[in-house]
Amino acid sequence: MYVSSEDERLLREGGCLAKALETVIKVGEAVKADRLLDVDTVHVSGVSYLTIGEAGLEFLRDISSSGARFRVFTTVNPAGVEYGNLNLPVNEGFVKKQMEIVDYLSKMGASLWLTCSPYEFIKPQPGSIHAWGESNAIAYINSVNDAYTEKLPGPFTIIVAIAGKVPRFGLYVEENRIPKVIVKVNAKLTPVKAGLLGRVTAGKLKGEVPFIDYDGWDKQLLKSFLASYATYSPTPLAVIKGVNPNWRRYLGMVDKPDFIIIDEAELRYEQPSDYDALFIGCPHANLEEVMSIVRVLERHGYRKLMKPLIVSTSRFIKSSLSPELINRLREANVYLITDTCPMVSPILQGLGIRRVATSSSKAIFYLPRLVNVNAMPCSIEDCLENELSNY
Repeated sequence: MYVSSEDERLLREGGCLAKALETVIKVGEAVKADRLLDVDTVHVSGVSYLTIGEAGLEFLRDISSSGARFRVFTTVNPAGVEYGNLNLPVNEGFVKKQMEIVDYLSKMGASLWLTCSPYEFIKPQPGSIHAWGESNAIAYINSVNDAYTEKLPGPFTIIVAIAGKVPRFGLYVEENRIPKVIVKVNAKLTPVKAGLLGRVTAGKLKGEVPFIDYDGWDKQLLKSFLASYATYSPTPLAVIKGVNPNWRRYLGMVDKPDFIIIDEAELRYEQPSDYDALFIGCPHANLEEVMSIVRVLERHGYRKLMKPLIVSTSRFIKSSLSPELINRLREANVYLITDTCPMVSPILQGLGIRRVATSSSKAIFYLPRLVNVNAMPCSIEDCLENELSNY
């Protein structure tokens, strides 16, 4: 693998940077990369103590105490607790360990955004190089922005942030981004069905990059589809007609593709009625998603829901809402939580919630596996309308 003269100089100087660079080079050799690429941004996953445990905490403690510092702009995924909210049912020992993790990341230079949707605030240019560890975010900037990132393990994103370099392999190579299968969608998508489409599409492929032929995308549909697709597929890229800025060029490079049709029947689901709570925010809800809930509640005079609605979002979105609105939501049994996510937190278990209705296919996959909470697909707005109309 080619190593530049500048990188050779850094290796000779030794220290934390050299060790990180050595690791990146060894990984590059293992994946048969031809050279290293300079990274524009890094997004670190594996931030919750629930998912990384003592081994991950020890890794961060060691690397932080070594004096290592991030060379590029680095953001981080949600943690296992919400900062400043001690009323949530998380034990003190867990909170202490979680604070350690975040403190080590901060010490190394991370921006503590604590969100799984950094693309809401970072707008990468086509062809720009990134090293992100959160699957939905990777799929989003690959597919929507035509920025370049692979699905990288959380610990490796930390090493890349220190080195400022990533091996050129996989989806960092344009030839590997060319679609092999054309997927025609003959259905009217909603956020729930877009998530189901991601799961169905991934299940029909063998890791190939698809070209998605569907008109009528909006941001919520894209988020739902790509978060689901990246959950069920090893390849976090779908070239989407009319969305990817270079979709025509990619389509022109397609050679003898396979064709798949997905129709309405494959995206059907039963709207549930038996659940303990409603949930949105996987990925973190943006302002439009929060306001869609507000509009439903407004139509019904902010009546109190019989079952709670939990909304996981970023601190940036919550800070854009007035304290009066947040209080009205809380009185209506709607809770905004920031900095965390029920997928990687003991919050739901602590609240005694065992069955969740959600529009997120990603949440449906992870909730039972990570926190032993059953999850089922639903239209949140339909569930709210149904409950509030039956008072």
